[in-house]
Amino acid sequence: MAFEILEQLEARIQASVKKIEELRRLNEELQKKLAESEHKYQEAAARFDLERKSHEDERQQVRARIEKILARFNGLEL
Repeated sequence: MAFEILEQLEARIQASVKKIEELRRLNEELQKKLAESEHKYQEAAARFDLERKSHEDERQQVRARIEKILARFNGLEL
């Protein structure tokens, strides 16, 4: 009877060890995926920032040209 209890205990311990190993592998996979996702996010954020700056520069150029045109109209005596 004591031997059966030890076998059950050993089986539980082995099952627990397998589960812990499985959880560690899963944790490693998730850590890798998280690192990849963070890297992709940083790249996307950098691209977005560059595009935003480009659009802002373009907007400023358009605004300056419109102001120049309006100044010419204001200078005309109609």
